[in-house]
Amino acid sequence: MAEDYYKLLGVDKSASQDEIKAKFRELAKKYHPDVNAGSKEAETKFKEIAEAYEVLSDPKKRQQYDATGSTDFGGGGTSGSNFNWQDFSHFDDINDIFNKIFGGGGFGGGNDTFFGGYSNQPDLNIYVRVNITLEDAYYGSARQVKYKRNATCDACNGTGAVNGKLITCPTCRGSGQERVTRGQGFFQVVSVTTCRTCNGRGKIPQNPCPTCKGTGYIPKMENLTVNIPKGADTNVKLRVAKMGNSFGGVTGDLYTVLYVQGNSGIKRSGDHLYIKASIDFPTAALGGEEEIPLFKEKFRLDIPSGTQPDDVLRIKGAGMPHINSRGSGDLLVVIKLEVPKHLTSKEKELIEELKSEPVKKSWFHI
Repeated sequence: MAEDYYKLLGVDKSASQDEIKAKFRELAKKYHPDVNAGSKEAETKFKEIAEAYEVLSDPKKRQQYDATGSTDFGGGGTSGSNFNWQDFSHFDDINDIFNKIFGGGGFGGGNDTFFGGYSNQPDLNIYVRVNITLEDAYYGSARQVKYKRNATCDACNGTGAVNGKLITCPTCRGSGQERVTRGQGFFQVVSVTTCRTCNGRGKIPQNPCPTCKGTGYIPKMENLTVNIPKGADTNVKLRVAKMGNSFGGVTGDLYTVLYVQGNSGIKRSGDHLYIKASIDFPTAALGGEEEIPLFKEKFRLDIPSGTQPDDVLRIKGAGMPHINSRGSGDLLVVIKLEVPKHLTSKEKELIEELKSEPVKKSWFHI
């Protein structure tokens, strides 16, 4: 090719592979024939940048090109008129680039991908979000889960055929794959994809089952009870085997994805729980005990003398249970000092008496 490959892509000779790929992606999107229907200039430009990219994206070819300026790589690859524009399979990462450019939609849109990977086989696993409270997670609980799935057709045992009789797919001749040509004009792409007639199974019903119309599955509403383990946390997935979608005689699983709702009075950090507790000045100064409520439980908290506001005291083993194992985290109590707004005459007298006593002061500079 007469033109400089680096100049065609608009990059320096010292450009990294990531920079080359990014620039090609930008130019390919701009000059792609599908975006510029009928434009010969765009077709020519696209051919040029694609050829440049194939050379510069391959370290060995790039090294030879930099050293000799030659694009003859053993007679089987990239060299002007020898470049194969009917088949892009010689690009190592063309699938990734075009899927990112066109969002995986390719020419056909829908479930198609630009270079192969076509499949309309449904996702067999089903994911259902389940909201639970922090208390549910603390004690464990059970939840009813209602959802819709494609269940195996009992009339044909999931084969999709009357009496289970299947014949070889006429489209792919039993291979489960087909070659698909996409595009128009010179820009035609040949790709090997999952056969759309048999969905990759290689066989189709001789006589489609009238119950499921040949699909092998029927819609079904389910209502299951799912047990939430103690210590469950957000994004924990609970699996129920064989309760997902069915297709081709195979059934996926149901996954309930947990979301633990927040609690205004209790904060969670892993398996530790934080709670605030107010105590009076005498207890803070002299020490004592406080009863700390947590859900349905009550725990004794030992308060040492001289406890300060915002001190954090620990009750070991009173926090969230460790999921699927023994033991629990800790309950951490953040101390708040309770100052009474209304005092009795006796209380005022005692505080005045305390105030008159000499107290050692500590000065803090902020």
